[in-house]
Amino acid sequence: MEQRELASIGVLGILAEEDRASVETVHERLQHNFGRYWGASTGILVPTIDHLEEQGHVELTASTPVATYKLTDSGQDRLQSLLTEPVEDVSHPSFRPHLMLKLGFLHHLPTERQRDELYQFKDQLHTAREALLDIDEAHENTVEDREAVGYRRDLIDLRVRIIDAFLAWLDEVEPPR
Repeated sequence: MEQRELASIGVLGILAEEDRASVETVHERLQHNFGRYWGASTGILVPTIDHLEEQGHVELTASTPVATYKLTDSGQDRLQSLLTEPVEDVSHPSFRPHLMLKLGFLHHLPTERQRDELYQFKDQLHTAREALLDIDEAHENTVEDREAVGYRRDLIDLRVRIIDAFLAWLDEVEPPR
């Protein structure tokens, strides 16, 4: 997912939780909530907010002393649309920012859609887990000298453990029926 799309999820998600917010407030909230996974800079947030305003997804509420914005109905719809776009490969670290932003704002979807998204994540995680185990098995059957592959097998094991942790966490956070 491109930085602009990540920034759109972040901006719209924060504005869905605030009556109005400045670029600085959006930046601070994103850094606080998602800074470990994605570094939202004001250099991407400002043009993203400008673009979202042009599209009618956010609205300028005040320009002095600091510009503040609020979410429009169209912005709420756009946020829900972005939250339902699939994460390409949930097991690959490069997609972690998308996954974390999506999970962080998933509560802005209706409960049934939240549940659907969580089930899709689980399916993707199970598929990714099986693929990693297949790779591990192939290495086990074809590599005679375990020292020759160094830590690759351990890295596969680590990725499987991360997936297992995600699956356990998703089981805990699933919305009640």
